[in-house]
Amino acid sequence: MFRYCFFLVLLGLPFLMLAQPAVSNSMTVRSPRIMLNDDMDAPPVMVLGSDDILHFSFDEMSHAYRRYTCRITHCNALFEPSSLSEIDYIGGFNNFPVEEWENSVNTTVLYTHYGFSVPNENVSLLLSGNYMLEVFDDEDDTTPVLVYRFSVVEPRVAVRAWVSGDTDTSFNRDEQQLSFVVNYSRCGVSSPASEIIPVIYQNRRPESAVSSLLPTSVMGNEALYEHNERLIFPAGNEYRRFELTDPAAPGMGVDEVVYDNGEYHALLHVDKPRLSHSSYRDENGRYYINTLEGYGTPIEADYVHVHFALDAPYREGGTYYLQGDFSGTFSAEDALDYDAEGGYYFASRLLKLGLYNYRYLWVPHNSAFISSAAEGDFYETENEYLIYIYHREFGARYDKLVGVHAAGSSIEP
Repeated sequence: MFRYCFFLVLLGLPFLMLAQPAVSNSMTVRSPRIMLNDDMDAPPVMVLGSDDILHFSFDEMSHAYRRYTCRITHCNALFEPSSLSEIDYIGGFNNFPVEEWENSVNTTVLYTHYGFSVPNENVSLLLSGNYMLEVFDDEDDTTPVLVYRFSVVEPRVAVRAWVSGDTDTSFNRDEQQLSFVVNYSRCGVSSPASEIIPVIYQNRRPESAVSSLLPTSVMGNEALYEHNERLIFPAGNEYRRFELTDPAAPGMGVDEVVYDNGEYHALLHVDKPRLSHSSYRDENGRYYINTLEGYGTPIEADYVHVHFALDAPYREGGTYYLQGDFSGTFSAEDALDYDAEGGYYFASRLLKLGLYNYRYLWVPHNSAFISSAAEGDFYETENEYLIYIYHREFGARYDKLVGVHAAGSSIEP
């Protein structure tokens, strides 16, 4: 009965084409991706002077060709524009066109798939550090429809890292603590406390970033970062998952697929708040485009309206949000609404066929997010911690990215 009511309520709603993490000011651009050397799991970090290639792609929801151009901006360690001139970090020409495009084939929802690579015949990157790539529609060259973030590293430091459930505030409960050592013997650092800038991300989420860290101790050419409360993270829980490879058939985590008014709607199983750690393996928030024919078919994968439902009592003082690589960072499009009559939260998203990780995060008003309301925090959770090490030399005008290290948590109960 609960499922039947859910179906009626959602099909009565207007189905919006909701924004993705890299979309800015566009409701018709979907599924933005960055892929390093055809590796779907690698973080978007190229090695300076190597043969690495980053491939960018996105879908525009029509078969009408649109001309897009790209603009690259160098940034500091926190992805804020640096003071450098384009001539300092760009080889070739900025504002280059997006020249790869294909119309979707045999899909109920029409779209055009666009793609481009960096470096390319128009542009190369001369310096390490963080970069912001903005995509503009020719009809409006002032507001980007997409903003990508990526990095270029010149490896000069070695990083060792470890994750523990035994933190400075709890023992094997709901937190994980990261510790790491940076060996900067190849960097020429005279003052590690002021020149070495670590930035940490849990599961690559921008809102999880931790910066402004000082070493606990320095010995020889090594800086140690441990027993720092800012390196204690809520452990969270494994991501929930669903998979749709055929728009007409329910896949993993899908209760029912409905064809309505020329488009498909996938109703996921109703989720409930979790009171214990989920032991199944997840992909730490990633999503992978896929059809029955297999991965790598960007113009044959259809789009489906995916409906989420969380069977949880109403909470005051905050908002539940969908969170995963397919979503934004607590944007209005990712907020769940509450159905008072049915007693559950719900949201709908237009998503491309594939495998998706997601979870529900409760965000109190005017406060940082917490995950425990719907997902729980359990020290056994497998999380990925990406450690970016920047070097700002005395008198330098930009932050060099000199090391990137991934530390995984696999803590036995």
